[in-house]
This record gives sequence, C-alpha cells and structure tokens, in this order.
Amino acid sequence: MEGFEKRLRAYGRGIVPEPDESKIKDTVVSARNAFWEKKQNMSYWDFLYEQTRYIRKRWWGLQLFVLFLTGVFVHEVQDVQLVSRMFGITASLFVILVIPELWKNRSSNAMEVEGAAYFSIRQIYSARLLVFAAVDGVLLTFFTAGLSMTGKVIIGELIIQFFLPMTVTCCICFRSLCSRFAESEYAACFLSLLWTAVWIRIVLSDIYPSISGPVWAGCCGLTVLYLTYTVRRILREKVWFSSGGRRVWS
Repeated sequence: MEGFEKRLRAYGRGIVPEPDESKIKDTVVSARNAFWEKKQNMSYWDFLYEQTRYIRKRWWGLQLFVLFLTGVFVHEVQDVQLVSRMFGITASLFVILVIPELWKNRSSNAMEVEGAAYFSIRQIYSARLLVFAAVDGVLLTFFTAGLSMTGKVIIGELIIQFFLPMTVTCCICFRSLCSRFAESEYAACFLSLLWTAVWIRIVLSDIYPSISGPVWAGCCGLTVLYLTYTVRRILREKVWFSSGGRRVWS
C-alpha cells in the first residue's frame, strides 16, 4: 500500500497541469450567469433576511437576559439610588452587546472582501442596523411595558435613567465605528464603560435632583439628533474602515 501511494505521488509530481483557457472562460461565464440569476430573483426583503441569518442570535439572547435581570432587580430592590445605578449599567451593557456583531467585519478583516461583493458595505450595514433596531425595539417595548405595569418606575424616570444613557452609548459606539482613530471594538467598549462611570457619578451626585424636566428633555433630544447624525454618516458618507492595517473607503 505504501509503495502504491509513493508511485501516485511520483506520478502527480511528474504531471504538469495544462489548463484549457476555453474551459476557464466557460466556467467564468457560467458563474456570472448564476450570480445574476440569483441577484435578479432577490428582493430587498430577501437580502434583509440573508443578513439576519448572518447575525449571531446569542447577542439578542444576552440582551434579553440583561433586561430580564434588570426587571427582577428593580422589582426586588427598594433603594432608589441603587436602582438608578443599575439602570445606567444595564443601559450601556445592552448596547455593548451589539458591538461584536457590528465590528465583526473589521475584526475579521473582511471589509475588502465585502467591498468587492455586489452589495456595498453601506447596504450591508444599513440592513444589519435595521435588523438590530427592529429586534431591540421589540425587546425594549416589552421591557418598558413590563416595568410600567409594575408601577415601580414611571415612564419619565425610565427615559432619563435608562434610555438617555443607552442613547449616549449608541452615539459612542457608532461614532467609534466610523472613526479613523478608534479602530478596535475594545476602544468602543472602553469608552462606553467610561461613560457609564460618568453617568453613575452624575446620578449619585447632588446635581441630579436639581436638574429640571426641560433640561433632561433637551439632553434626550440632543442625543437623538447626534445618534441620527452618526448613523447617517455611516450609511451615506464616505467613512474610513480598517482592513488589515490599511484603509478602505466604503
């Protein structure tokens, strides 16, 4: 048996492959026709569904688990300051769990590969952001409704203590995503945790009770506007992305 394998190896080394150019051209034409046939039959919803399949569902499970623990914590604890601190932590953690999926292209150095595909990086990111917005919107709707029905937290306090730090964390993450300086997802996580520490310090300080409702409403409005700007910049402008130590325009 060993002698037979040696003869096969020797036979393989002695053969010089002579590719047939006509066969290569036929293969290219067949692949191109198959590609366009698949593309013409794919609607936007099919493309959105395909992008949903690429997202690892465990992050949504972890987000749901974080919201569940937050609800249990709020229901069991009576200390208002402790609840406020918990809201600030879980709001940032809820957004941080999205970072591995949004940074997956950059961390795996797949930006150039996706940039050469039929669908642009801008279309890919818009689809994934839309999917995350839809799923997270459903999770947060049930979370808000559940806390409101228990009567432990009113909507106004929930907007300030949870949605405001969550929106600011989103701004930090998306701004880091399109930044030429914060290339790593770890930098985005660090900045988000730093913001969490600042927010907890604000909540526990003497300044927090003296801030009026209109000021909080203005802060929420400004964060939403800046979040809209960062998402728009990712999707519509030429943004720097990192790929293998080089820069690639989207």
